[in-house]
Amino acid sequence: MKLNLSVKKIDFQTWCKRGLSLGLLQLLLACAAIDPNHILTRRIGNDAPPVGVALDTDTRQRAYDFVWNRVNDAYVDPNLNGVNWKKVGQEYQPKVLSATTDEAFWKSLDSMVGELGDAHTRVLSAKQYAYDKDKRSYTVGLGVADLGGELIVTSVAKDSPAEKAGIVKGNKIVSVEGVKANDWWQLQLSKARKNSTERARFKTVKRILNSGDLDAPSDSIALQVERNDGTQTEVTLLRTDLPRKDSLTSKMLADEVGYLRLTGFDAALGKELEATYDKVSTAKGLVIDLRGNGGGALNLSLAMMNQLVNGKIAIGKRITRTGKPATLFFGLISTGKLELELQGVKNPYLGPVVVLVDSDSASASEFFAGSLQSIGRAKVIGETSCGCLLGYMGYANVPGGGALAYSELDFAPLNGKRIEGVGVIPDQAISVTRADLLLNKDAGLEAAVQILKGMQQESVVKLASSAELNLQN
Repeated sequence: MKLNLSVKKIDFQTWCKRGLSLGLLQLLLACAAIDPNHILTRRIGNDAPPVGVALDTDTRQRAYDFVWNRVNDAYVDPNLNGVNWKKVGQEYQPKVLSATTDEAFWKSLDSMVGELGDAHTRVLSAKQYAYDKDKRSYTVGLGVADLGGELIVTSVAKDSPAEKAGIVKGNKIVSVEGVKANDWWQLQLSKARKNSTERARFKTVKRILNSGDLDAPSDSIALQVERNDGTQTEVTLLRTDLPRKDSLTSKMLADEVGYLRLTGFDAALGKELEATYDKVSTAKGLVIDLRGNGGGALNLSLAMMNQLVNGKIAIGKRITRTGKPATLFFGLISTGKLELELQGVKNPYLGPVVVLVDSDSASASEFFAGSLQSIGRAKVIGETSCGCLLGYMGYANVPGGGALAYSELDFAPLNGKRIEGVGVIPDQAISVTRADLLLNKDAGLEAAVQILKGMQQESVVKLASSAELNLQN
């Protein structure tokens, strides 16, 4: 989960970079006190070599030093999750510096920080970082799941190579690059870096299927696919650039049930929030679908929850390394209180709510679902979520053009049940099956609607009982 900060960066970055040339040595030396959490300075410098030029030895060393030191000094847990970080650095340094390619170099750095077992702490290569900043994906556009040892297509991105090849939900991947699909999956899983949970490692394998492996970059992938009619075909998908754009939509379903779908917590969607909720304001029950939502901005998650409550409600607190909020300018500017509290809105939606999640629901999705579940505001159904709930305040530029995200925030829900490493446990478990995919049946949504009807009936009974009691009194 990313904490969005509204502080402007450009002037201070310029001061820190030009301090000596302007004769402001004292200001330069005070940069650490002005920006102890690197909120402003983490984006300074981006000395990626020209395309086709390999990183030199000095740059690799500086990149390694930057990553190891920043994690050592700023990671949210001062005990580094119980990992002997000094020993990790000693073991990885020769592997990192002797990597045969730049791709392998960046992957080795990522594997090093992966020893923390944390999905949010990661290193991106210069190429991956460029895609992230431009909100693009290099992909074939396949959503897949391991269902009973079979690799089944669960979604296909619009305008993707997979869609153009005629692949649809329910298709079975029989082989990948000539290797039986399950064998390929297990091999990639065995090589995947450590992570918050096994579900998070599955997400890594899905990225390799779509975007390729940094160890062996390739612009294409060969698949043998079993169609939904039982016939088989071989396809070679060329990876391509696709825009990565989150969306927030809502509509009314049958029986006056509202449906709200959020694909990612992009802070820019905040301006659409009120209008989106207005479309379902008259619903007798509301389904909020966060399946496949990998998270995003903490502030948007809080704003969405505010639309569902009346008045102030405590939901937990943020945890930092120092036990204090991150600050700027000698502590004069703070990033906010550690205590997390919903504020409500003037006209909230107060009907029953069900939140849909799956194993790919991560970070801000888990914060949203887990918080509403812990205060009794919503039922959660679907699959246990990713278990990837830590937070960072933006990528830090790494020498050589890459980027480092490192967890700076942990979260303690009101009920005390930590989500990182565990996930949000649904009130009712619903898993996707190939049979449902073949029938184009959404079992999760169907179950959510039924649960809402039950919640509505319970509400009617409670109101009737309350009215009867008042009459007797």
